[in-house]
Amino acid sequence: FGSKKYGGRKMKTKEGIATEIAKKEGLTPEERKEELLRAGVDFHKIPGGPILIVTWVIWVILCLLPTIAKNPHLGFLDFALDLYAIEIPMIIVWISAALLVAIFVVLPARRVTLSRRKKGGCGDEHHTVVLVKDGLYKVVRHPEYTFYLWLTILVSIVMSPAWGFTILTIIGDILIIIALEILAKQEEEFNIGKWGDEYRQYMKEVPRFNFIKGLWNLRKKRYENGD
Repeated sequence: FGSKKYGGRKMKTKEGIATEIAKKEGLTPEERKEELLRAGVDFHKIPGGPILIVTWVIWVILCLLPTIAKNPHLGFLDFALDLYAIEIPMIIVWISAALLVAIFVVLPARRVTLSRRKKGGCGDEHHTVVLVKDGLYKVVRHPEYTFYLWLTILVSIVMSPAWGFTILTIIGDILIIIALEILAKQEEEFNIGKWGDEYRQYMKEVPRFNFIKGLWNLRKKRYENGD
C-alpha cells in the first residue's frame, strides 16, 4: 500500500485497486463505486473545478482589460490602453472560428463524460474502475482538457477584433495552459494509483494533449495492423 497527495490531501490505496475491483463478479456499478471510495480513491480530491474557474476568471479579466480601460472613470487602467495590440489577419480569425465550431463537434466535453459514465463500470463520469481507452481516448489522454485548451486559445483569436489581442491576452492563454497541465499531471498520478502499469502503458501509447500526434499514432497503428 502507498500514500500519495492529490490536491493537498493524502490518498492511501493499493496500486491497481480499480483493476482488482473491476475483476470482481456480481458487483453493481454503485457497489464498485463504494469500494473505490472505501479504498480512498475519490476523483473529487483533485481540485480541478475551482482551479479552472479561478483561472478562467483571470483570463477573462486580462482579455477584456483594454476594453474596460476605455471607460473614462477608470483612469487607473490607462496603462492597458497603451499596450501594443497584435493585429491578427482576418483569414486567421475566420480559420480559428471554423476550428472553434469543429472542436464543438469533435471534442465536446459532454461526449467525454458520457463515455466514462457508460464504459467506466460505475455509471459515473468521475468514478471508474475500467480504464476507458477507446473513442477520443485513443487520440489524447485528456480529451476534456484538450477541449478547454483549444477553446480558450481559439476564442481569444476569434474575439480579437472586438477586444484586441495584447500581451495580456497571451498571458491569460498561458495561465490556462499551465493550469490544465497541472491538473492533467495530478489526474495522471491519481490514475496510476488506480490502474498501475496499465495506465503507465497507456501514457506511453497516447499523448497528453497533442491530438495531431495522437491521430498520427492511431493511423500508424492501424497501418501496422493492416486495417
